[in-house]
Amino acid sequence: MLQKILNSVSLDKFLTTKKSVDLLKLEYNIRIAQTMGRAASLRDSETESHNFRVSFLSALLGQKLKLPQKQLQGLIKGAFLHDIGKIGIPDNILLKNGKLNEDEWKEMKLHPTLGKELIGDLPWFNDALDIILHHHEKFDGTGYPDGLKGDKIPLNARLFTVIDVFDALVSKRPYKEAMNMNEALKILKSEKDTHFDPKMLDLFCENISNLYEKVYTCSENELRQLLMENRKKIFGV
Repeated sequence: MLQKILNSVSLDKFLTTKKSVDLLKLEYNIRIAQTMGRAASLRDSETESHNFRVSFLSALLGQKLKLPQKQLQGLIKGAFLHDIGKIGIPDNILLKNGKLNEDEWKEMKLHPTLGKELIGDLPWFNDALDIILHHHEKFDGTGYPDGLKGDKIPLNARLFTVIDVFDALVSKRPYKEAMNMNEALKILKSEKDTHFDPKMLDLFCENISNLYEKVYTCSENELRQLLMENRKKIFGV
């Protein structure tokens, strides 16, 4: 009887069904990530474009580094959710139109830890925690929250930090005008070995000229599409 049942089941159908389930799970988790990323962006008076830009650049540079697939997946998840902890920062601090005082700055610096706490119970996002918790560490050990130095900072966080700071510099914000690419690169290079891992900075600088126009002339929907087109290579489905 068991053999008859096994013979009646199409292996192709089984594999197709399993693939469909994997795709459904992936779509579900991506939607969770997009919803949380959107929530963080709205809290910070931003659009999702920032998340899509830094995620797309992270994907391309992670592939340049030939990162293992699992590490690359964590890089993309972390890039998209890096500021999720800002949801827990009060408006009077997060949206302050001016320089933060010492007490306000201490509270602002809690957002990486808050981000870790927020997604810590969601297993699919565990490999994103390196970036969420450590994207404000500095190569010389003067960053936060843990003051990690050099190679003690996870590689994904070291790469993402360069991308995140660059995007902030070339983006217009309520409190500043956008810099051009060359101005931003000059600032990044001035902080080589202090803020940034020199290897990750060099990788970024070698590639950004060819990527800049593609990434920074796109609409939010176009950026979303570019990232989704790269999804199969990153997630396998």
